[in-house]
Amino acid sequence: MTSFSDSTYSSKDYADFRPRYPPSVYTALIEYHKGPRNLAIDLGCGPGTATYPLTAYFANVIGSDPSRVMIEQARNAVAAKGDASLRFIVSPAEEISSYIEAPGSVDFISTSQAVHWFQHDKWFKECARALRQGGTLTYFGYKDHSIVGSKLANDIFMEFSYGDNFLGPYWEPGRQFVRNLYRDIVPPSDLFTDVKRTEYIAGESDASGRLIAKDMTLEANESYVRTWSSFHNWCKDHPDEMARREGGTGDIVDRLFDRLKRVTGWTEKTILQVEWSSVILLARRL
Repeated sequence: MTSFSDSTYSSKDYADFRPRYPPSVYTALIEYHKGPRNLAIDLGCGPGTATYPLTAYFANVIGSDPSRVMIEQARNAVAAKGDASLRFIVSPAEEISSYIEAPGSVDFISTSQAVHWFQHDKWFKECARALRQGGTLTYFGYKDHSIVGSKLANDIFMEFSYGDNFLGPYWEPGRQFVRNLYRDIVPPSDLFTDVKRTEYIAGESDASGRLIAKDMTLEANESYVRTWSSFHNWCKDHPDEMARREGGTGDIVDRLFDRLKRVTGWTEKTILQVEWSSVILLARRL
């Protein structure tokens, strides 16, 4: 069970402040995909941020996630749009067979910023069972948001994110997969072929290959940090420390942004260009 499944986790904040993938990401996925586009599944879909764009390319789309709070957020958005081609299901990624019984009946399976939570051996086998021959499996994600042009701020963010005296001890074990950009999660060669990886390393790769970026105020950066699973876990361990925005005297995120303002001169309304190191992996069912 991840922190995102906690009833106290704000799925709305996740939907509002997490970065969204640009159209170019979906273009790359569809250019790789071959054959029918009848059914796509988005596993670990959260509030549906990366699920909705698939409806432009596939006749039917299913989003699944083990978190009820995330699925409720996604279903509310679907109800508002009235899209009959899209539905959301509470289910672990490893149990596609609970709602897709016929082997080889799925054309496309994706997962965004979630594969690090899965039981990989079981998940790969379940995806292979569900996908038709030649069907597409893709997983993609991002790590460690980076302020373009500010090494000082990025060094502070890294210390805060992974330092032993900050949020470092509060990440779930799967975070190591994210930090390594999923290099350790490899599709089995007896089930998948034509594997393709695309990486972008913030601050190192050519900016023309940037996959995920966003202009954000410093205030919005704070709201984004508060969606991290590590911060959610920190809050459970420090129930007496409350954010100033909630009427408290300040918590660990308040202290981080106080420090950033002090050393950079930024204010809450300062607009910053943020980018993320990212990866897309694509494979075909044998």
